[in-house]
Amino acid sequence: MTATAATAPADVYERLTNARLSPAQRRIARYVIDHRDAAAFLTSESIARQVGVSQPSVSRFAAALGYARFSDFKRALQKWARSEMSALSLSGESASPLAEAIGAEVANLQWLGQSVTLEEQISRVGSALMSSQRLPVIGLRISRSFAQHFAYLGAKVHPNISVIDRGDTEAKESLARAAAEGGTWCLAFILPRYPREACDLVRYARQIGFKAAVLSDESFATVGHETDELITVRLGSGLLFDTSAAMNIASSALLHAMVDSNPGASQDGLERFERHATDLVLFED
Repeated sequence: MTATAATAPADVYERLTNARLSPAQRRIARYVIDHRDAAAFLTSESIARQVGVSQPSVSRFAAALGYARFSDFKRALQKWARSEMSALSLSGESASPLAEAIGAEVANLQWLGQSVTLEEQISRVGSALMSSQRLPVIGLRISRSFAQHFAYLGAKVHPNISVIDRGDTEAKESLARAAAEGGTWCLAFILPRYPREACDLVRYARQIGFKAAVLSDESFATVGHETDELITVRLGSGLLFDTSAAMNIASSALLHAMVDSNPGASQDGLERFERHATDLVLFED
């Protein structure tokens, strides 16, 4: 018996290897087997893009394996991913810090994917952020890179997005100016250890009329900070510095929700950027 067969739950592994599949479906099966940890948390659309097939092809693939719904197939894959970490532990082998960190992040993503309210919240907050004529994005210290990344991508679909990455009176002036120019929502990334200046900026923003959405971890709510929308993720703490795969997913999902809430304006913005990129030859072919 191969190592793959030994560590995979018998049901999903046998279906993937023994089912009568078309050549296109065998390509999907090969991708799933080779990338099971990632595939376990992808949508059918994402798997389709990775393999180069249509989304309905992935749905038909799951049906060909005997699953009533793609979600049933996805749950089987997630059991597969968990079983490999369990098998490593039961074997008595000592996992490396990297392997342990990856396993912890897989669990964090699984927890995020099982939230029954997250998708609706992401959609609601994304629509609210897109409707704000000015959109300040707050991120200080360790959270600065998240704010900058969000604003860099968000600027392609929202015409008036800006980053606030310092916690002084100038930052408060920027917030006040954004509010005067039609800003109704702000977004803040606040990761542990929750910089006091970032919390103060969120508090100030709410005082001057903004509603505030905050992306943070579960513990943020327990320290008594007030927000209008708190989107929580779990961070990995097995390495010297925290890892934050779930934060990246939540941030990208929020951007996606902004686009979905106003597809016409978003498409205009994306096309403007592509014209700009072409004119300036921004990227290598």
